[in-house]
Amino acid sequence: MLNSYITKALEKRAHVVHYKTNIEDIPTRSEIDEILRIGYPLATSKQNAFPYKIHVLGPNKERSAELYKFCEGNKVVFDGDVGEKYHPNPNLFHVASAPWTLLFTPRISKGNLFAQEQCKLTGTQWEFGQEDYIPKARESWAIEVGMIAKCITGAVLDNGWDTSYNACFPHWIAPWKNSEHFPFINKANYHPFLIQTIGKSEKYKWQNMGKENRKKDCCPPFEDIFSFEDDNE
Repeated sequence: MLNSYITKALEKRAHVVHYKTNIEDIPTRSEIDEILRIGYPLATSKQNAFPYKIHVLGPNKERSAELYKFCEGNKVVFDGDVGEKYHPNPNLFHVASAPWTLLFTPRISKGNLFAQEQCKLTGTQWEFGQEDYIPKARESWAIEVGMIAKCITGAVLDNGWDTSYNACFPHWIAPWKNSEHFPFINKANYHPFLIQTIGKSEKYKWQNMGKENRKKDCCPPFEDIFSFEDDNE
């Protein structure tokens, strides 16, 4: 049976509800820098474009509180008025307590020298260099972001920390531009694709669930996801 270091690392990941906030449980800037430098070269990007910017945010309680409000507020808007059924989503709590937060936004990439030369030789358009292409191809940017986020995850877990993700936040620019906590969003004029948090877990999602609910909260069967089409001929 195949196994590897990456399997052993990634199988340890669990969604965080709350992060620890004691100073000894918070990664230092140099530790985060090392994690990101490990994850970055492991990521795959189309023609080495890496068409995103990762804004690395350190401990800041006020900023994290506002970021959480963005996320829970987006949930409320999406769900609509559910009346007495309303309950804050505990899977968003990690955003409020995370000591380190990564915000992934699009980046206009001119491409490296080789890519530029090849585009000129072949008449190919370089889509990642066109600002008006961003709304048309969010899927391309999102795929790229997902790839590096997973590589960062491996480095986080290898170094004994925890990490979680969130995409439940306003996917329009106005709330971000109106906040004093995200001036870099004002400069870039692009709202985030993904939030990734890093720290040391105080409580995981599975610890916040009863035994029966943990059984129900399972992945789909392998066969629902993977289909060997040649076997059906």
